[in-house]
Amino acid sequence: MAATTGDRRRFFGRLFNYANNGLTIAGLVLTTLSGLLIIVFVIAQLWGGLDNPYIGLFAYVFLPVIFVLGLIEIPIGMWRRRHKLIKEGATEEELSAFPKLDFNDPHMRRFATIVIIMTALNTVILGAASFFAIEEMETVSFCGETCHTIMQPEFTAYQNSPHSRVACVDCHIGPGASWFVKSKLDGLRQVWHTALGTYQHPITTPLHTLRPARETCEQCHWPNKHHGDKLRIFSRYGSDEKNTPSYTAMLLRTGGGSLDIGRAGGIHWWHIYSDNRIRFVSSDESREEIDWVELTTADGETRVYTRDGDELPPQDTRDAARIMDCIDCHNRPTHTFHPPGKAMDWIIDTHPEFVDLPFYKRQAVAAINGGYDSHAAGMAAVQKAVADFYATEYPELAAGDPELVARGAEWAAQAYGKTVFPAMDTNWETHSNNIGHDDFPGCMRCHDDEMSTSDGEHTIPMDCETCHIFLVEDSPDYPDFAYALEAD
Repeated sequence: MAATTGDRRRFFGRLFNYANNGLTIAGLVLTTLSGLLIIVFVIAQLWGGLDNPYIGLFAYVFLPVIFVLGLIEIPIGMWRRRHKLIKEGATEEELSAFPKLDFNDPHMRRFATIVIIMTALNTVILGAASFFAIEEMETVSFCGETCHTIMQPEFTAYQNSPHSRVACVDCHIGPGASWFVKSKLDGLRQVWHTALGTYQHPITTPLHTLRPARETCEQCHWPNKHHGDKLRIFSRYGSDEKNTPSYTAMLLRTGGGSLDIGRAGGIHWWHIYSDNRIRFVSSDESREEIDWVELTTADGETRVYTRDGDELPPQDTRDAARIMDCIDCHNRPTHTFHPPGKAMDWIIDTHPEFVDLPFYKRQAVAAINGGYDSHAAGMAAVQKAVADFYATEYPELAAGDPELVARGAEWAAQAYGKTVFPAMDTNWETHSNNIGHDDFPGCMRCHDDEMSTSDGEHTIPMDCETCHIFLVEDSPDYPDFAYALEAD
């Protein structure tokens, strides 16, 4: 029998009766608005209209939470409304207005259909929001810009690194679900510290929860397929009036390969390849003080190195010793803060016209070392200090070539901007770089001629030519190896 108008009125009256409460109405409003906004943001994302990391965080993390909270509020409010009617002595007829799961009732069937359709739509909305939330949390902008003050130093260094086109998650998480889950759980701890303002100044390194390099770095760098030495030429400039250049060329015995391919040796082969295994124990969290080293060679021989007179670390510490991998030397492969002198060497090397600015390196380094209250204030002060120096001491140069002076001052400010971050107490001195041993101990943490086996037969050497050979040292002219090859 067809439903009458009165039946429909009573049916919808029952619904509105129980839904007539503030909590349910608020839930309906929250769910509807957040659902519509999520759809709008998804469409905007597909059209390439979401570039701001904060919008992505709002759209795919905050809004889905509001959406679900609204869905929960709706039935809770209806249940409380029914309970209130019973408590107030509502008649049986009033109570019977509560929707009944009777699918013989055509009204209930239509209502159930609507619920199923809306549930399916809600599932699609939540699924899309969850997908985009995960995608958003995997982006470089989310990692580097969402917590801007905290991550500004690391993100700035990342943007100026050889890995600037590699996503943060490729190194910090890598492939697979297990490390994804671990990273998100660790992210909750970081969010908590960020919210309370209890994060570290500066961010301490190394990260002891970082995934082994063999599961991340070696997804791109296939080390046992590389071997041989590498030529490096270092340009340095003096602090004198002429910014006098000097050049050093060395052959780095990076080596590599493996016994399986018939060629092996050099720094990489000895330290990180499967033919040899090195484990070590450090006495500090930064891994700068190495107390115990164990080398297992390709033929199975095991050597243990300690410093004379030092006590052995406890057995449980040695059992949990770290297996050496890429980032124990390449500990700043992406987040490098260069000392001012080297930063200015690179700038002059890539902009040789700055050699014509008298005392350019000296003035820029002095300005960078000035000490300022904020990152922005520091950049502005460095730029002004360099420009003012030439306006005062070399007015003819400043008047004759103002563009050169302005560009020189701007590049000096950029050198500051890439290495000094007062808000996070971060600069080139706060994060040691273990490649080489120029500015920090680096290689000398172990290669100091003090770590030997107990019988004294083997010592970790400090001989320069173990790792590199100087071909040219402090030459005033750029090395011409092409000419040397032709002469041979």
